[in-house]
Amino acid sequence: MPETSAAVLRRRSPWLALAMSTGIAVVIISLTLLWPPGNVVLGVRGSAPSQVITGFQGPQQCSECHEAEFRDWSGTTHAQASFDPIFQTYLQRAEEPGECFSCHTTGYNAVTGQFVLAGVTCEACHGPYRPEHPGESMAIATSEELCGTCHRSTVAEWQTSRHGQIGIACVACHEVHTQEARAAASTNLLCKGCHQNQTQDSMHRDHDIAGIRCVDCHLARPADMAPSAVAGHATTAHSFAVAEGTCQRCHDAVPSSN
Repeated sequence: MPETSAAVLRRRSPWLALAMSTGIAVVIISLTLLWPPGNVVLGVRGSAPSQVITGFQGPQQCSECHEAEFRDWSGTTHAQASFDPIFQTYLQRAEEPGECFSCHTTGYNAVTGQFVLAGVTCEACHGPYRPEHPGESMAIATSEELCGTCHRSTVAEWQTSRHGQIGIACVACHEVHTQEARAAASTNLLCKGCHQNQTQDSMHRDHDIAGIRCVDCHLARPADMAPSAVAGHATTAHSFAVAEGTCQRCHDAVPSSN
């Protein structure tokens, strides 16, 4: 299984984490001061309006104590949410860019049209930094409501699934900071923990022996979802039903008897 950028970062020297933290801090602080509110920046790492809302400190503040979590987050789509080229392209075309900023930035204010920090940073989920922390916890709710604020189509699919019906939360399968599926998903151990009977039938055993993971079929997605993803309507397969045509990716269609 290809090693992700977050995994690579975790293997490397602590000095790399320090350099990453410093670099992100410089980008965010510099552009916070230089980028006036309302401007759309294309092809560069945009950041925040000229006036920072009181309370938000930025991910570099969190990294001082939570180095591992910062490294995990640094290579994710959350960290790159404002900088992704596809997002930048669609942002230029958007009639109401505020709808984009509400999920792709941190501290967006719908009244002023301004946001505090580019990307989905720590404070987008944990809330603005509290001076009383760590004495006062900044833990977040692990229910689907928080994720569903932005991942609406994914949560809608999940709600139709057996997972949704019995309350298997997003964090049961997803690592919070890396956004990746928990490591056991790559070996089917995560799914087997609950679906013991289903994974022991002959069809599933044959697929397992062939190295085909549960997620390869039950989370198979269409090849190009960029347009619908930007619109917030991407198919993410979180109903966990095997979609039509998935089997044909490996198995040729059965020839007609005629």
